[in-house]
Amino acid sequence: MKSGVFVLLFYAGICMAVIPLPGSPSWTSSDTDYSTGGALYDITMDGWIDYCTGNGNDMAMNTNAIYINQNGTLETNASWRSTEAGYFSHIYIGDIDNDGYSDMAVAYLGFGAANQGPTSIYRNTGNGLDQTAWWISADQYNSFDCAFGDVDLDGDLDLAVVAGDAYSGLESPTRIYRNNSGTMETTPYWTSTDSSPGDACRWVDLDNDGYLDLVVGYRHKLSVFTNVNGTLEQTASWSTSEQGWILRIAVGDYNNDGYKDIAVASNGQLGGDESQIEVYKNENGILQTPPEYIMLTSTNYCSCVEWGDANNDGWIDLAAGGWWEPVVVFENINGTINTTPAWSWSGGSGLVCETVMWGDVRNHALTTVNEQKSGDGTRKLFYLDHHPIQELAHISIDDSIVPLSELTYDPLTGWVSLADPPPSGINNIEFTYTYSQYPDLGVTNWNASNGNYLFSNTTGIEEHEIVRHEAALRLDVFPNPFSKLTKISFGKVHPDRITHSSYGTGSAECSELRIYDITGRLVKKFSSYFLVSTAVSWNGVDNTGQKLPSGIYLVELRVGDQIMHEKVVLAR
Repeated sequence: MKSGVFVLLFYAGICMAVIPLPGSPSWTSSDTDYSTGGALYDITMDGWIDYCTGNGNDMAMNTNAIYINQNGTLETNASWRSTEAGYFSHIYIGDIDNDGYSDMAVAYLGFGAANQGPTSIYRNTGNGLDQTAWWISADQYNSFDCAFGDVDLDGDLDLAVVAGDAYSGLESPTRIYRNNSGTMETTPYWTSTDSSPGDACRWVDLDNDGYLDLVVGYRHKLSVFTNVNGTLEQTASWSTSEQGWILRIAVGDYNNDGYKDIAVASNGQLGGDESQIEVYKNENGILQTPPEYIMLTSTNYCSCVEWGDANNDGWIDLAAGGWWEPVVVFENINGTINTTPAWSWSGGSGLVCETVMWGDVRNHALTTVNEQKSGDGTRKLFYLDHHPIQELAHISIDDSIVPLSELTYDPLTGWVSLADPPPSGINNIEFTYTYSQYPDLGVTNWNASNGNYLFSNTTGIEEHEIVRHEAALRLDVFPNPFSKLTKISFGKVHPDRITHSSYGTGSAECSELRIYDITGRLVKKFSSYFLVSTAVSWNGVDNTGQKLPSGIYLVELRVGDQIMHEKVVLAR
């Protein structure tokens, strides 16, 4: 991926609509799946986020699919398919074994006690996901949702799964599978005492105590299982009466007060239930009832919801949808959510929304930030200021890079956990990551005849304007991944000559170019260069001339007080 060049570009051609999305889909898939789960993330490690789906639901034996992003264009027929076919449902993306490659968990829905299955994880070995599940749970059940979280804060991802079948009233507890340094236990180490059928779950630190709590959505209630110093209570300490059937949960701080709020999609299909979108305000660590906002009350089957800042105003907006209902976005105006949709699209009977998701498919509005946090010697969990995350480049503590084996994170909700607490210090932790200022909106569609959708953000980038007056860096690595030789191009951009697509020259200035492995060990250092516009070639050897093993490496460019990083994959 091309890291951001640390300049603030002037965005022109902005659509007059408050939510800059088009009036019709920009992309539609051609496959005939009952798509349910969805995620936008770079599975192939080529710098472009892919469109991942979990398929089958309770309708048909489908395979899971990934639509590969080819330089900003999604293929319409998925080229990656799982070997297994099943009644799969929602998915979640995360790096299970801390190798720098994103893996995919998939829940299994089915229908009733006669049609159950295991939760699966497809492992990424650096060339995309394996087609056969790397891990499956030993127990089988009906499940609509799963979510990665680090419940014990040991720096690796554990997996929560909600279970049961609301249609048949089949009960099953929520469960957590523990991760031991990349090895997933196949039986749950934690189960809830409540066996009510659950359909949605998310991890979130509600009370800002540095531990992830588990929020679970049921029919007629929303519950919070509080995490006390790394131990999750088995009986929920907070629940609220609901008049609907909670199918999806989204985590985000809509009023920027430092506490994460909760949005839910409440479905009315089972009779006597209210269909609506609800937002629960977090007041100093406690979700307030009744909901602060209730929207789409005239609908029948609300089914999905997700936060994302569509118009780059610093306030996250709320996307939502339903079964045979329009997909909509509610604008957040300075911390107040407008309960009338600012944007909507109706697919009629052809649109049965299951997942709404945000991400920059074209890389058209990416920005890379160096965000600093302060350690206190005990806290290991931190939230980034923006989400979803397109790429986490690296984390450094007191200028030392944290090895991948000692951290994990959630690209969807933006939390990062470290195996060891950073020492006390002012702004001594630096997170370098990329997010989109103007993300696109993806929608998975259960209607197998009509395909999945993407709505490309209509905000354009003016290529010849800039509002920052200091020189910026550029760093490019190509090819990436590489097997024998890659070219590392770098330079300094003169502020009077910047365009979006070309680089000018600047004054000479001493620089350093280094390469680190995933443990944070310096493996290659190039001699200092005077930046005009130059490049070096790297053949995958260290400073002693020894060949390095396949894996992820971090290229670091330093010029004065400016720093830029780029991941490179060596695939021998």
